[in-house]
Amino acid sequence: MNNNVSIRWKLCVYFIIFALSLLMILWLMQTVLLDSMYAIYTRHTMKTLSETIAENIDNPELDSLLISISQENEISVYLLSEDGIIKSATERSTSVRFDKASKGMFEYWDFASENGGTYITEVESTGVFTDSGIFLEYDPSHFVGDVPAKNDFSSMIFAKEVASLSGERSLLVILSRMEPISSTVDVLMLILSIASIFAFAAGIILAYVASKGLASPIRNLSDSAKQLATGDYGVVFEGGGCREITQLSETLNNTARKLSKTERLRKELLANVSHDLRTPLTMIGGYGEMMRDIPGENNAENIQIIIDETKRLTKLVNDALDLSKLQSGNFNYCPVIFSITDEASDIVSQFEKLSAGKAKISFFCDEDISVNADEVLVSEAIYNLINNAVTHGGEGVEVSVRQTLSGNNVRISVIDNGRGIPESQLEDIWERYQKGMGGGAGLGLAIVSTGIKMCGGTCGVQSELGKGSKFWIELPVFND
Repeated sequence: MNNNVSIRWKLCVYFIIFALSLLMILWLMQTVLLDSMYAIYTRHTMKTLSETIAENIDNPELDSLLISISQENEISVYLLSEDGIIKSATERSTSVRFDKASKGMFEYWDFASENGGTYITEVESTGVFTDSGIFLEYDPSHFVGDVPAKNDFSSMIFAKEVASLSGERSLLVILSRMEPISSTVDVLMLILSIASIFAFAAGIILAYVASKGLASPIRNLSDSAKQLATGDYGVVFEGGGCREITQLSETLNNTARKLSKTERLRKELLANVSHDLRTPLTMIGGYGEMMRDIPGENNAENIQIIIDETKRLTKLVNDALDLSKLQSGNFNYCPVIFSITDEASDIVSQFEKLSAGKAKISFFCDEDISVNADEVLVSEAIYNLINNAVTHGGEGVEVSVRQTLSGNNVRISVIDNGRGIPESQLEDIWERYQKGMGGGAGLGLAIVSTGIKMCGGTCGVQSELGKGSKFWIELPVFND
């Protein structure tokens, strides 16, 4: 079907096709298959009745049962002895004398014996019976106009061998005239035609109403999605009609909130990066001009300031590049087996030398543990966590780096007694662009989170304002 057609009209067409298919099945059942179903039903009924009669063959009131069955089901029942005598009969016919069965009826005994004790057949009649039981020959060719066909007058004959408790064998013969159903079919077709017209009309109305009810919420979601595509993150998606559409609207609303949050953080990043770039660039430019223009200012102290500010710029640019590589999938992930204990110890030693007494850093571990991960990513994660604790903890901060086992995972925790982080910021602290309390572009923790997840690990944080923070990473332990 054409993709440019709206879902409303597609649903309407599908409903109409379903209604037409259902009506076609009804027509097929009522016209083409009616004769076959009638014959199958008659066969089943005769077999059931024969079993009932066989169970009551020794009952002294058997004749009353045969008559009741005959009248209720409009059939003829005969019970023949082995010498051809009719012991019981509920109706006379041309093949039955008062006490003697015809040769044709008695032959059914042989047919039943050859077929395991039962025999059933359908025979066409050459005529009709009057209410008094008189047989009249009927030939449609002797008449003009719309007359019944000859094969409308057929009979179903069922023969079954039965035996009494004394061992006396009998033949039960049930004769059922197959009633002409052509008139019934005509009436059914008329009723079905009228019903089909009303059903088709009702189907079209129902299809229109149902398709409109399902399509309207989807169309509203589509319109809202177009607004979202223009950058309107405040748009609200309203679902309805069914559970799936409601779930879709909730998902889209959540997506819109995430996009709005990301856009806000992106703008903050631009402001943060602009500030972080402007400050060192201004200082580098200012000190460079001062060293050029003022005699005696070209000294080691001013040169060191320029070097320090250059390092700040380099770190900022490197952090941005590293995060971009990690999130774009362009990072060349190279897992190796290495001692995370030695790695953490080396990084702590480096910070002890760099802090020059401004921070107290200690490392605790119980055993040497190895992991299978990218050594660069793990080292950078540990470095960033310690650097954040030292940088944002303030003068004289105490930082404790601890290695512990948690199940089959090794945890590296970085604990400080610094200023802490407000609870409202903890949920988003790992997000890219999220600016922490200590300022900066907010890339460090995003690099930690992305890198550790790439290594198959997890990270977390606990913090209380004024009491310090605890950051950790967890990685699966490598077992030989």
